[in-house]
Amino acid sequence: MRVRLSFLAWLIPLALAGCGGGVMAPSLAPRAVEKQPVELPVVVPIEPESAADPALVDRLQPLLAEAEEAQRGFEKQREQAEAAVARAAGAMPGDEAWTVAQQELTALDAARGPLHDAAAAVDAIRQEPAYAGTGSRAAIEAAAARIAAIAEVEAAAVTALQSRLR
Repeated sequence: MRVRLSFLAWLIPLALAGCGGGVMAPSLAPRAVEKQPVELPVVVPIEPESAADPALVDRLQPLLAEAEEAQRGFEKQREQAEAAVARAAGAMPGDEAWTVAQQELTALDAARGPLHDAAAAVDAIRQEPAYAGTGSRAAIEAAAARIAAIAEVEAAAVTALQSRLR
């Protein structure tokens, strides 16, 4: 009998807890407004236009001069390569004229090295935080664009000569 009474003592509050009314608390489920995407405003930092750092300009000028000198050297080598490719017209691979033309094309491709060095130096300057101002960035980008334009012309010339030799 004692077991029954203790069991009932435990069962009665449990049963009564289930009979009570619901709690009037707000739901923790997401509301409709919380399901909508949030568009954050785009904050564009406004930097005042600044002039290029004179020290930067002094560093870029020799690199541009080096690139232009490399282009002149490439053009001289290009003339020799064009002559060798013209002499090798119709030659079979492995013939003497074809081999000489291949050597000239290799020398022509090697003549592009100083231009690649100048481009790498400009890229290294681009990474320096000291030149983060808008004027300095513009000067660096202009130098890089000039060198890239020269590199494109040279690459097209090498490709054209290689296709003529095959």
